[in-house]
Amino acid sequence: MRRRTGLVLAPLAFATLLAAPLPGLSPQAHTLAAVATTVVVLWITEAIPLAVAALLGPALAVVLGVTSAEVALAPFADPLIFLFMGGFMLAGGLSRQGFDRRAALWLLARPALAGSPARALAAIACISFAFSMWLSNTATTAMLIPVALGLVATMKEAGGDDPATKQGLTRYGGGMCLTLAYAASIGGTATPIGTGPNVIALGMIEDSMGVRFDFLEWMTFALPTALVMLAIVVALAVRRFPAPMRRIERLEHEVVRQLDALGPIGAGERRAVAVFGLAIAGWLSPSVLKLVLGAGHPVAAWAKTSLDEGVVAIVCASLLFVLPSGKPSGRGELAPRLLRWEDAQTIDWGTLFLLGGGLALGRMTFDTGLAHAIGHGLLNVAGPIAAHPAGLMAASVLLVVFLTEVTSNTATTSMMLPVLIGLAQAGDTNPIPTVVAVTLAASYAFMLPVSTPPNAMAYGTRMIRIDAMLAFGIRLDLIGYLVLMLTGLVLLHLSV
Repeated sequence: MRRRTGLVLAPLAFATLLAAPLPGLSPQAHTLAAVATTVVVLWITEAIPLAVAALLGPALAVVLGVTSAEVALAPFADPLIFLFMGGFMLAGGLSRQGFDRRAALWLLARPALAGSPARALAAIACISFAFSMWLSNTATTAMLIPVALGLVATMKEAGGDDPATKQGLTRYGGGMCLTLAYAASIGGTATPIGTGPNVIALGMIEDSMGVRFDFLEWMTFALPTALVMLAIVVALAVRRFPAPMRRIERLEHEVVRQLDALGPIGAGERRAVAVFGLAIAGWLSPSVLKLVLGAGHPVAAWAKTSLDEGVVAIVCASLLFVLPSGKPSGRGELAPRLLRWEDAQTIDWGTLFLLGGGLALGRMTFDTGLAHAIGHGLLNVAGPIAAHPAGLMAASVLLVVFLTEVTSNTATTSMMLPVLIGLAQAGDTNPIPTVVAVTLAASYAFMLPVSTPPNAMAYGTRMIRIDAMLAFGIRLDLIGYLVLMLTGLVLLHLSV
């Protein structure tokens, strides 16, 4: 029903806004308002694929004379897009060589778990968090859900035939799957490449204010916030989804068995990890060199201009197609590489188009003056709440936390940030703290299976009931709101 409604509402909104008098706007801003509203309706209703709607917006803007094709389509080649593309390929290289599953099982096999279900839940959540800092949260969840289900199956075998025990372990298993899904969403906020909204925010901040965050600068506030939220999620999950027994002797042995079945680590895994480590070093080098040598040092200046994050990602991803995996090849054939182009073709190109479309619409709203006009209009309507930086932050973060439950987090960020930046600038306040808090909030969707792909995968195990997910999720939404407000207020204080 929502999609059918979108197919009618989108063209109706376009025609209405195009015909309606909108005083104070230039002809280009007026037309862009109709185009942007149409795209937002298509995003919210998902009447057509999100990536297609993102491509349609800039194309319509060119056809209707808002700007030129060179300007409208340039954001699709923004360095941030190549940063995300390279990140996808690096993740693909690790996955193709099997290192991701090996690392997860190795960490779960540590003696510190000691057969404890509670510690196993906490460990798999931490693994999910750590992986999703660098990999897609969807890929991380897809990789770890089978590991979690294998652990729960082992616990059920060790628990005997008692129905109450099996039912308790099913509830515990659902909690484990849900917790690792939430941890993947939270972990994505900790680095610039962890999730799409981060890329959108960084691009819009640079376009509208000329301020550029490097890897280390983003992580200085995003990583502590994410760690606090992870600790809260794990603590609540352990209490809400307890296992019916405190210790299972066979749990550790099962993980070791699965790890042994993988065999010794291969040359391909070591080389893929080395390439990934090289990329991380390249991403962090400009910040580290600036801190150690000073911003004026020639080496630090070179790193700042030459080691662009997108360039580093593409160079390191290209190495995956060059370095051999160490696996045997057929006679007369080229040795297999760490990553094949056939594998690279399966990366999430739709997300890249969605990011490019979001950046394009955001840039055009600033160029045409539409964002500034919307900001002044909302400032007049909202009055003192929006005029105060803390009030604007509180209202916008709360809106996004619940809006992203039913819409794509990348689409939500794309349509909200230009308005918020314009609103803050109209009130002569620094928009960066609000933009950061709202961007992080776009990944705090914990209530519904449809909110994120990780949520859907956890619910798809049929081990968690929808009412339990809603009850746990709404509590996390509200706690997450408080955590984000604390982060935002600290950033607001530091920016004064």
